[in-house]
Amino acid sequence: MKILFVIIDGVADVGTPETQFKTPLQLAEIPTLNQIASTGLAGLMDPVEPGLSCGSDTAHMSIFGYDPFTQYRGRGAFETMGSGIDMQVGDIAFKCNFAYMHNGIVKLRRVDREFPEWGLPLIDALNTQLQTPIQIQANHATEHRIGLKVVSNHYSGELTDEIIGTDPLKDNLPLRQAKPKVQSDKAIRTANIINQLSDSIHQMLSQHPINLQRQSQGLPTANVVLLRGCGQRIQVQNFQEKYGLKGAVIAPTAIIQGLGKTIGLEWHHVEGATGDYNSNFINKGKKAIELLQNQYDFVFLHIKAVDDAGHDKSKDLKIKYIQKVDQMMHYIVTNIQLQDLVIAVTGDHTTPYAYVDHTFQSVPFIISKLSLLNGQKNDIQFNEISCLKGALGRFCGKQVMQIIKQYSS
Repeated sequence: MKILFVIIDGVADVGTPETQFKTPLQLAEIPTLNQIASTGLAGLMDPVEPGLSCGSDTAHMSIFGYDPFTQYRGRGAFETMGSGIDMQVGDIAFKCNFAYMHNGIVKLRRVDREFPEWGLPLIDALNTQLQTPIQIQANHATEHRIGLKVVSNHYSGELTDEIIGTDPLKDNLPLRQAKPKVQSDKAIRTANIINQLSDSIHQMLSQHPINLQRQSQGLPTANVVLLRGCGQRIQVQNFQEKYGLKGAVIAPTAIIQGLGKTIGLEWHHVEGATGDYNSNFINKGKKAIELLQNQYDFVFLHIKAVDDAGHDKSKDLKIKYIQKVDQMMHYIVTNIQLQDLVIAVTGDHTTPYAYVDHTFQSVPFIISKLSLLNGQKNDIQFNEISCLKGALGRFCGKQVMQIIKQYSS
C-alpha cells in the first residue's frame, strides 16, 4: 500500500457577508478534491486541539504524531535545517529576516520582497564579515526569511533555546534585547551572547556597501537582523521506525523541509517549486508520482501558496490557488499507476483571508483510494461545512496518522 498525504497550508477559512457566508473552498471549482471526498471518508480535524490557534510547525508536528506540548523547541531549528544548514545537539538557531532600524526603532520588520538582489550578498556578509568571536552560519530559507545557527561547540555546549529573541513583533517599536525565559546561568549567558551578536550584525550591516547604496537611493536599509523563534534540534523517534513507512517530503518551504528532516522524511527537490505564488504545482505532482512508483511508501506533499493568499487578504487568490491544487490532484490521479494508492488531503490550520492570520477553527480532512474514485459516491465535498457530515466526525491532529494507517490496511 502506498500513501500520498497532501497538506494545503492555511486552506480552511470562514464565511463572510461578502460571500453569502461561503468559504473559498465552497466557492472554488475543485472536482478532483470533491471526488476524493465523496468516495472515501471525511471529517473535521483540530490540528493540535479544539479552540487552539497554532502555527504550521506545531500543527505539522501534531499531525505527524509528535506532541508539540512536550517536544516542540521553537521554529528556528526547523527553518534553519530547511535552509540547508545541519544542526548538532546543543546548537541554537533562529528564523530571521532583515529589517530597517533607525535610532533603535525598527521601522520596517521586513525591508522589501525583492530579496535576492540585495539579501543574498548580505547573507554572505553575515557568514564572512562579522567582527565577533561568535561562530554562526546563515542561509537563505524561503522568500525574505533566513535561517541562522549559533554553533554550540564554541561554548562547550553551554547554550539554550530558553530565551526571547530580538523581534519587536510590530513596526515602529524598539529592537528588543534578548532575554532569558528562565533565570538560569545558561539562559542568561545565551541571552547576552545573542545581544552581542545582534549588535555586531547591526554594526556590520550599517556600513555594508549595499546598504550605503540603498541609503543614497532613499531606500530603507537592511541594517539589522531580527532573531526570532530560538530553537534547538529536537530528538524524536524516526518516522519509519514509528510507522513502518519509508517516507519522503516535497516542500520548498524551509520550515516544513526542516520539520520533515527532523522526523526522518527524505526531502526531494522539485524544479520550479518555490513555496510561493510562483510554485509549479504540476511538477510537484510529477515528483510525487515518481517517488511513490519507486522507493517510497509514503509521500508528504506540502502546498504553501493558499496560506499566503490568506495572509495577503485575498479571497480571489485563495480560490485561484485552491483550484491549482485541484488541477495538480487531477494530474496525479490520472497519471499514477498505483490502484492501491491511498490519498489523504487536509490543511494544517485556518488562515481566513478576512483576518489575515491563523485562527482556531477545524479544517476538513478527506481520505480515499485511487481504485474508488470512479465508484459509488456520496454527497460530501471538500470544505469546512460538508466534511462535518463525514463518518470520521471531529478529531485531533494526533489521530491523523493512525486514521491513515488503519484506512490503508
